[in-house]
Amino acid sequence: MNFRTPASLGGTAIMRTIVCCLSILLFSAPTFGREINVLLIHGRLHNTHERYGHFTHDQAGAWNGLKPLTTGTVWYVQWDAWNHYFDDHSWPGGEAVVRDAIDAKCDANKGQECWILCHSAGCAAFEDYLSNSDYAHNSILIEHVMAADSAAGGSELADNGLLRWIGGRTGQSGRLDNSLKTSYARGAYNHNHMQGVVVRGVGGATDNYPLHFLIACNFFPSQTGGRLNSECTPCIAGRFGPIYRECSDGTVALHSSGAHNRKASFQDCNSRIPPHDDTKGTYAFHGWWINDHVCNGDFSQGCSWNGPYSNNGRSLWNPPFKTYHVDHSDGKTVVVGEYTEAPFSLCP
Repeated sequence: MNFRTPASLGGTAIMRTIVCCLSILLFSAPTFGREINVLLIHGRLHNTHERYGHFTHDQAGAWNGLKPLTTGTVWYVQWDAWNHYFDDHSWPGGEAVVRDAIDAKCDANKGQECWILCHSAGCAAFEDYLSNSDYAHNSILIEHVMAADSAAGGSELADNGLLRWIGGRTGQSGRLDNSLKTSYARGAYNHNHMQGVVVRGVGGATDNYPLHFLIACNFFPSQTGGRLNSECTPCIAGRFGPIYRECSDGTVALHSSGAHNRKASFQDCNSRIPPHDDTKGTYAFHGWWINDHVCNGDFSQGCSWNGPYSNNGRSLWNPPFKTYHVDHSDGKTVVVGEYTEAPFSLCP
């Protein structure tokens, strides 16, 4: 068996990885003998030189050279995230290219299994594929999904007519943006129908991005009251009004990246992943990336998720609110680092 021991791992981390690897000999995490494929699905991108399909290198630069360490093979799924909708079933639309990559690399009948890392509109494209596929009745095998800055719930920036007009005049707006309107993205497919596949999200809630005060306080929903997330952008209502907090990563609000079941202001992410069951606010089969239940070393109970695992992930993790202090781009760094540093039993 191959163990991942990158230079960034200290002795404790190496020992933890070895223990977790040994534990799966008894408690079967990924099935041995299968070909492991890690699919990275990018979000909104305007690159006229991009080729479409799935490749072993990030030829469009969508992931900024990021590549998770894995015993399997990393595939970059590249779709036309500018001129096509995320749910476009025609090539090179999002659903079409995602479906093609999954059919080619995630088929248990071919001895394959997959891990999905998606970003922004790429998460919407993947979820649309999954919801509308016959996954529950075919041989496709997806072990885990890690969703960074998911735009599956749409973005208020796409809703805004003035921004869209300016974007069109300056070449900064593509046809994809029509599918990222909150009403369209939320109605494109059944977000509760993930067919048993769990989507674990990295939700960005930060005031650390350019023009954050202008963008956050004018385009995204905010709220006042108690228990506000201090890492979100403060917005003042009037000269002497109360302070509101707006939670977004600068491109999508937390209602989208946190998989909330309605467009509204939220200060945190919740979960429908057992033992959690936030039926009032979160779509089924969605939750945050890690589990906050401690195993005390008993991996047989299926509760071995106790991250974040990477140094970067731990430094950006906001435990009370289950969010990350990242802007829309930096969520990619978190999911790649978390996959790399997680125990082998979770991310081989």
